Amino acid sequence: MSRRNRKWVGLVALVAILIVAGLVIAACGSSSSSSSSSPSSAGTPKAGGTYNFPLGAEPISIEPLNTQESEGANVEHQIFQGLEILKLQPDGTTQAVPDLADGPPQVNSNATVFTFKIKQGVMFGPPVNREVTAQDFVDSFNYVAQAKNQSATVYILAPVLGIDAKTGYAGKNGLTGVKALDKYTLQITLSYPFADFPATLVHPITHVFPVDYANKIGRKAFFDKPVGTGPYMVQDWTHNQSVTLVKNPSYWNTSGSGDSAKPGNVDTINMPIYTDTSTEWLAFQKGTLDYSAVPAGNVHAAENNANVKSGAWTAKAYASTAVYFISVAMNHPMLGGANQGPNLPIRAALNYAADRTAVCNIVNEGVTIPSDEIVPVTIPGYKPGLNPYPYDPAKAQPELDKFTGTLPTNIPYWYNSGSSHDKIAQVLIAGWTKAMPKLSFKLNGIETNSYWTQCGQGKAPALFRMGWIADYPSIDNFIYLFTTQGGLYGSYSRYSNPEVDKLFKQARSTLDQTQRFALYNQAQSLILADAPCVPVYTYRDFRVTNNKIGGFSYNSFGLINMWDVWVK
Repeated sequence: MSRRNRKWVGLVALVAILIVAGLVIAACGSSSSSSSSSPSSAGTPKAGGTYNFPLGAEPISIEPLNTQESEGANVEHQIFQGLEILKLQPDGTTQAVPDLADGPPQVNSNATVFTFKIKQGVMFGPPVNREVTAQDFVDSFNYVAQAKNQSATVYILAPVLGIDAKTGYAGKNGLTGVKALDKYTLQITLSYPFADFPATLVHPITHVFPVDYANKIGRKAFFDKPVGTGPYMVQDWTHNQSVTLVKNPSYWNTSGSGDSAKPGNVDTINMPIYTDTSTEWLAFQKGTLDYSAVPAGNVHAAENNANVKSGAWTAKAYASTAVYFISVAMNHPMLGGANQGPNLPIRAALNYAADRTAVCNIVNEGVTIPSDEIVPVTIPGYKPGLNPYPYDPAKAQPELDKFTGTLPTNIPYWYNSGSSHDKIAQVLIAGWTKAMPKLSFKLNGIETNSYWTQCGQGKAPALFRMGWIADYPSIDNFIYLFTTQGGLYGSYSRYSNPEVDKLFKQARSTLDQTQRFALYNQAQSLILADAPCVPVYTYRDFRVTNNKIGGFSYNSFGLINMWDVWVK
């Protein structure tokens, strides 16, 4: 599936993007930016005008129930709000901070009960025009958790008491763990400890909406023209053509205080749909759009465009929260088996000889960042240097020599067709065979839907391409991939280590953030030492923006705070 249509659903395991310090960027061979600055915000923001922002596909949904990819998420982000909101930090990480919650929650001693105070005076937009209460959150959570509504992202609510572990949806009594203690007090009880639970509340499925109104007008009508509490509202959604947003005249945060969205500057946000990046890029160059992705193979040309050189445009690679890695089928005897068993030298040698820099420079035009970690640097708690087998091809053959069995030949390497995964595989194999001439590999490109089905069923025989986009800004979301459960449904590696599971569980119940991060990273160290995967890179999104627009920002989940932009 296209990277443009990025799923928030981590289990779909699509690839994404990343930020990193300038020193590491230089190591990749390109800054991926002809201008070190963000699009200019000089001057005083003013009201009026239109912001032209393209969508790379017809959104799957633009309301909380089913928002699950970047196109729908960028629309939903302007319309809806929840207890928490994403905020880019000075250190480059993205964190969850209070939005409609009036400050951090009170948490009990074992991180299972979270009590939130809801801000007073928050209003649903027209035509609802009424105040939001704690009961609206109770109703919203229960609505999206009902099996009959078939949300694809209900797994975000899995920790909440009342979710049926077998079905993944709410049980017959609903979400018993979500209660309104009074008009402005919401209490959420979990079925197991999870200290980072507030970070999950940035996800669209947790955003509040007027359930009574949605029921009144019906699912289809609310799907097409939903109502939230955000600074913009839907004027029109002409399917497969465009989405048009206009200012919410009754937006509640008139003072623009705190981290909640400020009242919008532009009157209209025009979102035409371009299913072809080349067409979108041409429209941007003609001045029809204020923002554009760049087709593969055009990054360097965009960096050197005269408009970028003059400062009229900004070409830049923006931060994100995802990783690209090659999983090892630990359930297959060729490379898998016992974590510290006889095949470990092969897996360690593959890590030593993985030419990540060549992949980034040759295939990805210097945009992506070579990484031998599971966790991207944009995630709070990231710690570098945990991989005991960093890139050092001279160590690969001596490591491989520790293997005492018969070396495998024609090692299967699976990848889903498209998105240059074949080229990435070829570059990696070139590095491996150069460092270890006796190894050989066999590439197998598989149609995308069939690929994920077979990987999920554990049919991959040796190596297979994987990726993970964060659902929420927590290191938990990445370590999970290599827990016993995550090995089945996250990395598909079938990796399992009881000590990793123990540390993961302990981290989730630890309230102190420093201690929690330390436990997660202990778990990551054990995972990397067992080498059930070969981390390759973290992503960044290369975009070009028109500097006639001020106030542009791009967070590491690929979302733009369009209430901040203004036409100069």
